[in-house]
Amino acid sequence: MADDYPYMVSNNKIEPIVEAIHNAAKPPKFSHEFLKQLGFNSSNDRAVIPLFKRLGFLSDNGVPTTYYDDLKDKTKRWEILASRIKDLYQDLYAINTKVHEASEDEVKGAMSRVTGKDSKAVSRYFSTFKTLCDLANFEHESSAPQEPEKEVEPTNNEPEKQTTPTVSAPINQAGFHYNIQIHLPATTDISVYNAIFKSLKDNLNI
Repeated sequence: MADDYPYMVSNNKIEPIVEAIHNAAKPPKFSHEFLKQLGFNSSNDRAVIPLFKRLGFLSDNGVPTTYYDDLKDKTKRWEILASRIKDLYQDLYAINTKVHEASEDEVKGAMSRVTGKDSKAVSRYFSTFKTLCDLANFEHESSAPQEPEKEVEPTNNEPEKQTTPTVSAPINQAGFHYNIQIHLPATTDISVYNAIFKSLKDNLNI
């Protein structure tokens, strides 16, 4: 169970900071000084560092992680943010797997139960959570991978080929031996075959 959640007072700075991260070179360490170099000098802006640590974009000592690389990539940033939100707020997602779509009262109620904090703290948590969720792309992140299409075996609509059994019937006439081939019709009616073989027996004395 989470004791608390990270929050920023200046939540409107989260998106501009992410944009600045894209344009800047990856630092060996994401520090207050680096944040100033990006143009964010307010003391309230510093709260983004513990927020990014909790989201997994920075290690505990401020070193950018592989998730940070995805945050720099404009084609991945909001999808990876959605994934990291689900990890950070996993206790909320255990209550509601679509908590990012839930109403303010529902989210705050869940946060209150999970953290045990008062309404003032919960309101701060919610504001940052809501800002992050509004930026994140959950549709792509949560989409299930599609299974590869199964190959459909071609349907053979051709009529069933007739079988051509060979019936050897020795006919002792003038010392000759004959092999007679009979082409049987394709049918599931066994009586047809019985009639054919009965006629052979009667006429050829098999």
